[in-house]
Amino acid sequence: MDEKACRLALGENIRRIRKSRKMTQDAFSEKIGIEPSSLSNIENGKSLPSTLTIIQIQQQFEVSADEIFDISYLRNIKTIEEEIFNSVERLDVEQKRVLWRIIKTLEYQPQ
Repeated sequence: MDEKACRLALGENIRRIRKSRKMTQDAFSEKIGIEPSSLSNIENGKSLPSTLTIIQIQQQFEVSADEIFDISYLRNIKTIEEEIFNSVERLDVEQKRVLWRIIKTLEYQPQ
């Protein structure tokens, strides 16, 4: 895996952690002591978080380094499916209806 793919995967993990707490970039970045624009760049894979930022994420949100740095899910379809199912469980009824419509739209698109 190249450097860009690693940055993107790390950014996606941090985004997933933030979204699992139902936090905006503004609120999350304030909690870990960085600018929202810096968090956006991290989540989009444009930059890497500093060691201090990673430590702050671990301490403020009680996540392990494994959760932040794990990129194995990119190669494992079972993990992707589990993550999807876990995410769907956290949605409210209306969000599930919207997601269902999106899935149905995808099913009818030619491959």
